[in-house]
Amino acid sequence: MEIFAGSRRDINKGYWMSFENHPRLEETKKHIYVRCLPCLECLYEQLKKEPQSIKLQNPLNCWKVVVIFGKMEECVELLCLLEEEPPPAAAETCIRGRMGSSDKGSPNVVIIFQMLSETERDAMLAHLRELAPRVNPGYSLFFERGCGDLYGSLCGDWCGWQEETPVINGQLIPFIREKVNRLLRGEY
Repeated sequence: MEIFAGSRRDINKGYWMSFENHPRLEETKKHIYVRCLPCLECLYEQLKKEPQSIKLQNPLNCWKVVVIFGKMEECVELLCLLEEEPPPAAAETCIRGRMGSSDKGSPNVVIIFQMLSETERDAMLAHLRELAPRVNPGYSLFFERGCGDLYGSLCGDWCGWQEETPVINGQLIPFIREKVNRLLRGEY
């Protein structure tokens, strides 16, 4: 399997580079326009009404598996290992994600794999537990729900999320609404 990377995109204080096992990053683009944008639009519409609870659909089936390394070269080395030793279910799964940092001054760089089910998440997590120590024994590995920064700020720990989840930090609604609005306008 071959993994391809997009061009580096600088944002505010950091930078990100997408990757996928398709040369034109087709699944990544499809994911953005079919899942991410509609999900953000739905959240934005809900936040305009200052809700007491938020309806979560896509966020319940959106996962990130995150590996933290010390430098970008280690992220690239991990992708090279994945090319040589793809996860067992790679035939059915698109390997996609991004690598970089939200803060150029951070001593760490992350590689984030995006998954659409707990089964995919668990398979990738197990495989990365085997590969990541070969790149750097000091790595960190964890998983979380996608857009946890947006939904988590409002609804708390993602472990308790349901299809309709109470807003526990209502005072943050204006801030999160503006942040989502900026994302929808392409301002990162």
